[in-house]
Amino acid sequence: MKETEGHRFDEIFQKMDRAYERYAKSVGMNYSSLALLQLIWERQPCTQKTICALTMLPKQTVNTIVLSFYRQGLLEMLELAEDRRHKTILLSEKGTELANRILPKINRAENRSIQQFTDEEKVAFFRLLEQFAAAFCEELNR
Repeated sequence: MKETEGHRFDEIFQKMDRAYERYAKSVGMNYSSLALLQLIWERQPCTQKTICALTMLPKQTVNTIVLSFYRQGLLEMLELAEDRRHKTILLSEKGTELANRILPKINRAENRSIQQFTDEEKVAFFRLLEQFAAAFCEELNR
């Protein structure tokens, strides 16, 4: 990738990151907290280990956010039968109400943005995005 292509790539993704960050702030959260809330909402029940693997956030960051959510009454944490040291995370009724209030706007924005593409463009978009992600991960792991 030429330097100008790398710069363009960075600008595009930073623009999207800023949009997520602005939305997070508008609902009284930071970007990482919003991302974790969305991940838990979509994948519950889950564990902190799963969250770390999917978000690439440090264990301490995930733990801090999870404990904050728990103290706010947004989460329930249940011991796993196979290993009582680990807990499964679920949204509480209060957490579900919050998620149902703020997260559908993100999903609608993402889905409506993709719906602007033709069927052929969608296929190409996801194929190229997957191809880019695979190549990017391979390059970083060298």
